[in-house]
Amino acid sequence: MQKSSCKEQERLAAEKASKGMNLEATDLFQSAADCWKRWESFARAAGCYERAYEHAMLVHEYSRAAQVMLDGGFAWMKEGHHDRFEIDCQIASEAYIMAAEKEKDPSYFVEGSLCAITGGDLDLANRLANAAAEVAGEESKELVIFASMLIAYRFGDADLYIEEVLQKALDSDSLRRARTYLYLILTGFIRTSLESEAVVTIASLIESTGMRWLSLVKLVKKGIEEGLIPAYLDMESEELVVDADRYDIEALAERKGPIMSRELEDPGAWDLDLDEEPEDSTGV
Repeated sequence: MQKSSCKEQERLAAEKASKGMNLEATDLFQSAADCWKRWESFARAAGCYERAYEHAMLVHEYSRAAQVMLDGGFAWMKEGHHDRFEIDCQIASEAYIMAAEKEKDPSYFVEGSLCAITGGDLDLANRLANAAAEVAGEESKELVIFASMLIAYRFGDADLYIEEVLQKALDSDSLRRARTYLYLILTGFIRTSLESEAVVTIASLIESTGMRWLSLVKLVKKGIEEGLIPAYLDMESEELVVDADRYDIEALAERKGPIMSRELEDPGAWDLDLDEEPEDSTGV
């Protein structure tokens, strides 16, 4: 598909939107976003995903709205805009609340809680986890426990819980989403650590996260490769290091990873294969 096709779909989407044809606009904006993403025009893709969210909300397709907003956030992350990613996650969590109320499905409260944690709103995350716990079925209860671990940043416990409990209790799609949430929330935690420390070591992260060395290093390397962690890992000293200019926190928030995401294969947010060993393209 050519870039001209992306532009045409976006033009048609805007035309449908102007006529109040919100469902058609949602479909076309989402198609345009997917098209721009294939061309690695991630900012353009993010904008289209966010437009798709707006029109999905207007036709009360709340769970779909939440998903396309998450896709938009992940596209922003590809450009190094971590703050926009977190904002989009917070917006998605609100959409999941509306989905839970409309569809009478408490599992959306859990999804909303996990989105809120990813977006950094722990108060909302805790309220949603409590709401889910009151009405959740057996499968959702397992995810409520998982969300509670992540709210408390008990990453090591959450990692083991995936391995020992969720792997048996969830279907493959739900399990993949759980692993992705752990990955996204962990990398967000590490970004915050880098804002307050000149150097962060693997040893200090093991202490603060409770994760096992192999699991932590694997996810750290993946986070660096995909631009979620704006630093590099020196395996000799086992230090995560940001350049000297990292003291400008506003500049840090706009940094891309040392390996640009456009150089990598572009999986969707929920299609990441976290069991695959990353190639050591960072040179460490």
